[in-house]
Amino acid sequence: MNRIPLIGSLNVGGSSILMIFVLLCLTTFATLAMISALTDYRLAQRVVSAGNDYFAADSAAVEKLAEISYIVSASDTPEQMAERLQELDVSFSADDGIISYVVDIDEISSLNVILEIRDNELNITSWRVEAAYDPDAFGAEGLPVWTGDW
Repeated sequence: MNRIPLIGSLNVGGSSILMIFVLLCLTTFATLAMISALTDYRLAQRVVSAGNDYFAADSAAVEKLAEISYIVSASDTPEQMAERLQELDVSFSADDGIISYVVDIDEISSLNVILEIRDNELNITSWRVEAAYDPDAFGAEGLPVWTGDW
């Protein structure tokens, strides 16, 4: 029996399928790499923005500290100091000699500063970033956390 050769043999199709598969794999990996690079770029932008916001708040807190330091050194009486400090929008406890103020960093965090006056000298007790907490943000039920009950 004589066989008639087929036009378009399957020998060429195997290598074509392999090339298509390789191209699909390369395209998929290239797409994933682009998505990963874009995500990293967005994260880097948020980190830069957060750093800029923090250092702007830190600078404002240092300026307020300089003003408070001047008031403490220039005031003759505690009453005079308390009156001048109220103009700066800071909290002052004359009994303890504690001065505190808050500088907002962004919507969710603030820089809280606590100072103490000892022997007519100003000491930094606390200089820290705290998250803003709004107890009414989630209503009366609070944060929807799973309790383990089915």
